[in-house]
Amino acid sequence: MGISSKYKFYLILLKELITSPLEYGKNFFKFNFISSNKIKFEKRTRMPIRENKVAVCIHEWGGYKGKRKKKIKNIKEFECGLDYQLLRFLNYKGKYEIDPTVTVSESFLMTKKIENVKVMEVSNKGMDFSGYSAFYDSIKNFENQYVILSNSSVNKLQVEFIDEYLDFFKENITIGMMGVSVNSKIYQSLIKNNFNPHLQSFFLITTIDVLREVVELCGDFPGKGIDHKLLLIREGEVKLSNIILNLGYSLACILEDGKPFLFDKSFFLDNGKSSWNINFGDCRINAVNPNAIHSLKN
Repeated sequence: MGISSKYKFYLILLKELITSPLEYGKNFFKFNFISSNKIKFEKRTRMPIRENKVAVCIHEWGGYKGKRKKKIKNIKEFECGLDYQLLRFLNYKGKYEIDPTVTVSESFLMTKKIENVKVMEVSNKGMDFSGYSAFYDSIKNFENQYVILSNSSVNKLQVEFIDEYLDFFKENITIGMMGVSVNSKIYQSLIKNNFNPHLQSFFLITTIDVLREVVELCGDFPGKGIDHKLLLIREGEVKLSNIILNLGYSLACILEDGKPFLFDKSFFLDNGKSSWNINFGDCRINAVNPNAIHSLKN
């Protein structure tokens, strides 16, 4: 039997404790040596997409109500739910061809039937990433197209975003993945000064080809099969962003003011100054409407 996710997580913390001087040194290197020496990182561009097709995954746990309130520690309570997520895509009448799928774990707990949408039953082991990985397996051999990975924890606020988000993503071919919330720290860590920017996984835009690269480099879909939430954040959410950065792509986040924020592996602009000009930590702590999708103001 393999080591459990829980014990693996605590072994990682033990390793961090032992290697903490090295980890703090790496942070110092990022903020000083890279900046002062203006080190450049080679940027990648995504493979082209021929058609305006979008494969959409909405992951849900069968025990949630269609409309619910969500409270996260240190973050303002907000309303969300699968009903609101489905509205975004079923009411869409733009220029992209949307193909939504709902992945459901523990579907026997569902209180109502989901109409006019493909439904895939998945394991709850891996939570959101069980849905994302199973959905990826179902589309990985398709011709390259846009992909939206989301769960039902997106804020209920409704805006028309699909055309403007995908147009922006299409025009900026160095972006490997785009989201609506970003965190500059791994809170599931003993290294309090760690600086590891990553997109938060409740809403992500990418392509099949980029996901194929991620899986090829990682060996499997990040986070797959992990049943310990703290380890899942590190090995799913954080790792997914890190792999895309290591592949040479940029990450992008549409901030609450609607402005896009882009960063790459260097986290620095050409003039050597830090490009991280937004609040450190979880951006939702300061958000008026956490987990919300906002209209793009490019």
